[in-house]
Amino acid sequence: MLSNLGLSYVLSKDLPKAEEVLRRAYGSARADARVRQNLALVIGLQGRFAEAESIVKADLPADEAAANVAYLKQVLNRKNASREGAGSLPVASLNRPE
Repeated sequence: MLSNLGLSYVLSKDLPKAEEVLRRAYGSARADARVRQNLALVIGLQGRFAEAESIVKADLPADEAAANVAYLKQVLNRKNASREGAGSLPVASLNRPE
């Protein structure tokens, strides 16, 4: 199924290819909520949050859709912050109890 193929591209970090495949699945008469959610995830992972939220709203109330996209933003921001900050921490501080 195209949705599964799209997710396999996500796992291999080829987001443009994942989006291409999921858009084909989205355009199909058989597209369901899972396809739409997967497409929204891929679009959100690429930083296009407003577009992702508009897709998610097809299946969720507006407040839930906004909350899902806000959560994705938080996860991506934490991931980016840890990437940027990891190189600046002294190695000894990584093993300190908190």
